[in-house]
Amino acid sequence: MTNVAYSYIARQPILDRHLQVYGYELLFRDSEQNTFPNIDPDEATSRLLLQQHLLGDINTVCLGKKAFINFHARALIENFPSFLSADDIWIELLETVDVTDELIDACQKSINKGYRIALDDYDFSERWQRILPNVSLVKIDISQQGLAIADKLHWFKQRGLPTLAERVETRAEFEACMALGFDFFQGYFFERPKLLQARSLHPSKLATMSLLAEVLKPELDFSALAKVIQRDVSLTYSLLKLVNSAAFNFAGQISHVQHALTYLGERQLRRYLTLVLTANMAAEQAEELIIKAITRARFLELLCSQDSSPLKRHAKHADAAFMVGMLSLLDAILQLPMADILQQLPLSSALNAALLKRQGDLGELLIVAEDYEHGHWLAVDQRLAALAIDNDAGQRYIDASQWCRMLLLAQH
Repeated sequence: MTNVAYSYIARQPILDRHLQVYGYELLFRDSEQNTFPNIDPDEATSRLLLQQHLLGDINTVCLGKKAFINFHARALIENFPSFLSADDIWIELLETVDVTDELIDACQKSINKGYRIALDDYDFSERWQRILPNVSLVKIDISQQGLAIADKLHWFKQRGLPTLAERVETRAEFEACMALGFDFFQGYFFERPKLLQARSLHPSKLATMSLLAEVLKPELDFSALAKVIQRDVSLTYSLLKLVNSAAFNFAGQISHVQHALTYLGERQLRRYLTLVLTANMAAEQAEELIIKAITRARFLELLCSQDSSPLKRHAKHADAAFMVGMLSLLDAILQLPMADILQQLPLSSALNAALLKRQGDLGELLIVAEDYEHGHWLAVDQRLAALAIDNDAGQRYIDASQWCRMLLLAQH
């Protein structure tokens, strides 16, 4: 009998044609397929009823967006989706399912309750024809099907059936899929910079980078920093919204930059200005970049709090771990090589080694975050053990997602 291991839940973004997050496919630690746990129905029912936090965790991890969940055929037939709100999830049918009368009947019952069904890894095989009338989205793995599928996609367009391109790993593949008319995109292409020769920063981003360099200096000049922030209306607005958000729980209202600086202090100011400045530079890129950077930053910081190493060596570097996570996607945000970016920032050798080469303890922690995001659970376990960090990564990721959601809500 399989243990229900809900504690490891990660996500992979599903982006629309405007690079906005539509939803997330959830990765569960139940099997290599990352499906909703495949367990005995009677056991599952009792456990799910006892673990009502699952729905809360899913909403938190997905930041209130749609959750795409792979269900085994048996789980669908046993009506497992009904434990989760039809407003919150999409049911994904795995490509390995047998299309039986029982499965089609289960799909129709779910649709009647308001659930929507996506067909995963569609391969244009005749065996899917019986179930296509029950499907509201078709996912096509371009690594398997290639990009010479314009005629096949036309069939879906004629019927108004949206399509999603899976395993889109490069900007070139994304642009090709856009041209083919795909509606949604899944993969890690948005994390990879589209490097152009002789590319330089836009003057507005150059000014932001200069300010970020000031913020990251070992010694902060509060007076000079306050003057710079006050001259920038957008930055002032973002900072004040942030410190007045639920993430801080401040009893009163902070309405002046100087008050915010005094309240935050040097440590917090450095962290949150880095966050705000990075978010400002990411405004023209896929929104998932800043979501992932914020979540990573908090995730790495929280992992350091689980330090069981001799002399608590990681706990001492929680702030540095936060910065590593926050800055780890600057190459994709600025569309520049990380090495070029780091030359402009006064970072320690440890941060540079982590960001550029994934070296040192901070580099190892960053790899843990990347492995977790990709659902490489065994690698996460092994690295955390080697680092002597107590493995409560699943809960820490949920906590980090909750914190990220609070910050995002504060900015709207």
